[in-house]
Amino acid sequence: MLLLRLAQRALAAPRPRMVNPALLALLRPASKVLAVLVGRGFRKWWQALPKHKKQILIDHLRRNRVRYAVGSGVAATAGVVYYHNHVTVAPYTGRHRFMLLTTDQLFSMAGQLYQMEMEQYAHLMVPEHHPMLERVQRVGNRLLQANNTLPELYTKVWTVSVIDDPTMNCFVLPSGDIVMFTGMMDALENDDQVAAVLAHEMSHAILDHAAEHLNRGYLLDLVVLVPVALIWAVLPSDLLAVASHWLFNLVVKLFLTLPYSRLLETEADYLGLRLAAKACYDVREFSALWGKMDVLEKIMDKNGQGAEVPAWLSTHPTNEDRQRELEGQMAEALDLRTSCKCPPLTPRDPREPIRRLQRGVAQEDPQVTPVAIPLQKPLPPPAARIGTVTAS
Repeated sequence: MLLLRLAQRALAAPRPRMVNPALLALLRPASKVLAVLVGRGFRKWWQALPKHKKQILIDHLRRNRVRYAVGSGVAATAGVVYYHNHVTVAPYTGRHRFMLLTTDQLFSMAGQLYQMEMEQYAHLMVPEHHPMLERVQRVGNRLLQANNTLPELYTKVWTVSVIDDPTMNCFVLPSGDIVMFTGMMDALENDDQVAAVLAHEMSHAILDHAAEHLNRGYLLDLVVLVPVALIWAVLPSDLLAVASHWLFNLVVKLFLTLPYSRLLETEADYLGLRLAAKACYDVREFSALWGKMDVLEKIMDKNGQGAEVPAWLSTHPTNEDRQRELEGQMAEALDLRTSCKCPPLTPRDPREPIRRLQRGVAQEDPQVTPVAIPLQKPLPPPAARIGTVTAS
């Protein structure tokens, strides 16, 4: 099978000077431990300090409060300047984001991660001419060909592998390696829905979301060092410090980490819808797919087979929220599809059956039965082969 390595080229926008990712990976856990040790050590020292010496230190701080305030202001200003020097603009969405590492720096790391994943699933990879693999290749090639003016496509080596596993998942690495699971393929009824999943995952790579997610984590870790140290320094016992530290981490996760993750997913949906529109796929299937997932989730919840995770506790928007968000962008996507001189869509709107099912489930209609998910042909014996998506 032809393997076309897309030539890597630098993007036009200048990038700030970045740091070594391996160094950051080493410092990240070490800094958290250091903050705890420093805070706890200060508390133990202060508790053991005689009362008159505590008063001497307090008086010293009062006399020099202006000097310490100025020093803190200078440090804060330096931090703000450093932050703004590493802010870039996300392509196609215009969102400003902090980028300490670039996808180029993560490319070799992604290659190592890909090899680790493939070693784990080597015995489950479908053979080269398997219908599922050929289908994903066909759809992936069409998406790449239709969007081949995007410069970000040429910084990747686009490949695709299909894993014989019932997990409903698909992911893409910063290098462009797409991994699809047969469990997800079983839930997709046509090429348009395959395009919905692939375009979303490819958008993550195009928008450098993997690098951004790591950058966000590094920034948060740096920002929370002072509060963590203060928790361990101010609270009178280790037990209180542990409980407060856990609560602080929970607050950071609920109000900073999870909302940001959901933002990236919504952004990938936004770009993916437009990639598929330019490739002349039926973009109405995007909404229909997430509507179907919403129906399945609610039916399983009512049958006691699962519980719907609240949006504020999830890394992804709910299926219903994704459907609603995509519906709000549908008119623009359909206009883009028309401007690309795509063939007219069929009169049958794939969203209508799903809407009826959703209304029936919401009203607890006893006539509503679970959505039938079409299954693909039985898998042949697995083989460790990789299919490749190409573009020109």
